Amino acid sequence: MFELEGEEHAAIRDSLRRLARDCIPAYLAQENSEKFPRELFQKFSAAGLSGMSVDERHGGARLSPTLASAAIEEIAAVNLGPAIFLSVHSMVSGLIEKFANDTQKQLYLPKLARGEWLGAFALTEASAGSDAAGLKTVARKDGSDYILNGDKCWITSGGFADLYLVFAKTDPALGKEGISAFIVDKGDRGLSWGSPEKKMGCELSPISTLQFDDLRLPADRLVGQEGQGYRIALGGLAGGRISIASCAVGLAREALDLAVAHLTERKQFGQSLIEFQGLQFMLADMKIELEASRMLTWRAAHLLETNPSDPKNRLYPSIAKCKATDAAMKITTDAVQLFGGAGYVREYPVERLMRDAKMLQIVEGANQIQRGVIARQLREHS
Repeated sequence: MFELEGEEHAAIRDSLRRLARDCIPAYLAQENSEKFPRELFQKFSAAGLSGMSVDERHGGARLSPTLASAAIEEIAAVNLGPAIFLSVHSMVSGLIEKFANDTQKQLYLPKLARGEWLGAFALTEASAGSDAAGLKTVARKDGSDYILNGDKCWITSGGFADLYLVFAKTDPALGKEGISAFIVDKGDRGLSWGSPEKKMGCELSPISTLQFDDLRLPADRLVGQEGQGYRIALGGLAGGRISIASCAVGLAREALDLAVAHLTERKQFGQSLIEFQGLQFMLADMKIELEASRMLTWRAAHLLETNPSDPKNRLYPSIAKCKATDAAMKITTDAVQLFGGAGYVREYPVERLMRDAKMLQIVEGANQIQRGVIARQLREHS
């Protein structure tokens, strides 16, 4: 059913694994004061990953959903941060590719595809996370321009991105049907941002607030039509949820590999820890959860690749995201347990994997929201 293990996929996966394992630890070993790892973004851009959702005619590499999933998994296995900011950048580029007009595509996509610009997705607000209809940011028409006012929070790469895809209400009376999408440039007057948030984990992917204070946008910054913003935002959900599931699979895989290596090397009572049946059962359960997560993620990516218009693309990405991120939380927590006291100290990487895994249960729609989506799809298609 799946073709992820063909020679081409295996070769690209191996190449990305080597790249991630070479450049990310080397970057972390440097004395680097930057809050955003632009150097890493440029290295991954040189490998084509900044253009993985962009067509070749606009300078991209256009990876299939299955191959993009494999790429994100390999990066997340080394460090979640670059996998997250590349995933968001890819989603923004893909939405511009899908919904923008030809002039906008020619102006923005080559820069995004080459990694000259970093893209960010600005939807979430303090009162509007999963409930997009609750947006309070407004874009008021003023002649041929729009005046943007409002605030966004938890924005990946906020303050460091060069281009923001911003969602605001052009007709607040219409609720979600009054939402429109705009392209905002980092240099636009009226845009400001807060300091990076101090997070529990995922340090290499900073988030911050954005503020829009009478930011004037020409009409040619509107993406699609007025009132089309909610549809545009939904257009990135399937790929975004598959990307987060792929991140979870990468984290969980790394945690299991580290746990197996540790139990094999460490001896107690005259034998390796891996010889104890109780610990073997924990490893077996971790492996079962990992493989189930991977197969569900591949299933969702394969469907999106082979039949992007299938209504099940609203179902399977939610299933994959929910299962893979819950499993990653369990697997990384068990890895910390299997390391004993060593698992709780920063010298060993499993504590970071556990902290990072928690974020994945929350972003791209909390898992409680995913369960609601799954149940609604069952009800509508029963």
